[in-house]
Amino acid sequence: MAYCVKCGVKLGDSEKKCPLCQTVVYHPDIKEVTGAVSPFPEKCEIQQKKMGSKLKLMIATIIVFLPTFLTVICDYSINSKIVWSDIVISSVCLLYCFIFLPLIFRRKNIFFYLFTDFAVLLLFQWYIAYTTKGSWFTGFSLPFTCSVMFIVTAVVSIRQFTKSSYLLISAVAFILTGLDCVLTEFLISRTFMNRVRFIWSYYPLVTFIAVGIILFLCDHNTHFKEKIIKKFFI
Repeated sequence: MAYCVKCGVKLGDSEKKCPLCQTVVYHPDIKEVTGAVSPFPEKCEIQQKKMGSKLKLMIATIIVFLPTFLTVICDYSINSKIVWSDIVISSVCLLYCFIFLPLIFRRKNIFFYLFTDFAVLLLFQWYIAYTTKGSWFTGFSLPFTCSVMFIVTAVVSIRQFTKSSYLLISAVAFILTGLDCVLTEFLISRTFMNRVRFIWSYYPLVTFIAVGIILFLCDHNTHFKEKIIKKFFI
């Protein structure tokens, strides 16, 4: 076993250069040993421990709610009461449920997250209507949000419990969306105009239903369906 003449590091029999200072190893009395194993690893890899999900959630919670708490302090210091910061708090809580809810619960049931998100969204809309003393929640927001939830749940249910193709699922989504446009105009005219009148909902209704029928027919045409799958990788 030799040592580096420059830095004094202990060298193995197979070392051609010092692994620390890269000084060339040379001694006329030492013969080169073939097949010797280097005592030092070729690569120095530093293993870092992965951050746990609970720690990530705690850090994300602090990052999200610390600015929110500061807005409450600013609002109260300026107005001597809570004027607008409650809207910020409710908005942050809504986004927190949408983004971080899967980290809190380990259940991977998509329907659990869907119903929870829509329930939190309805609660947020009700709070906004309550604080602004608006009368639009019961007449417009509640039925509209429930109709959207019905469409999303129907599409997800078809995808989860049947072997339907993406063309058929898209056809159902287009047809239900067209019908929802009519419901949306009905709710708007009844809630905000105090009269029921249909002006624009016919156009998206006809368009979406036509697209849905075309997709439905394409799904039943095997040759055309294979071309669509190969063309768009679906």
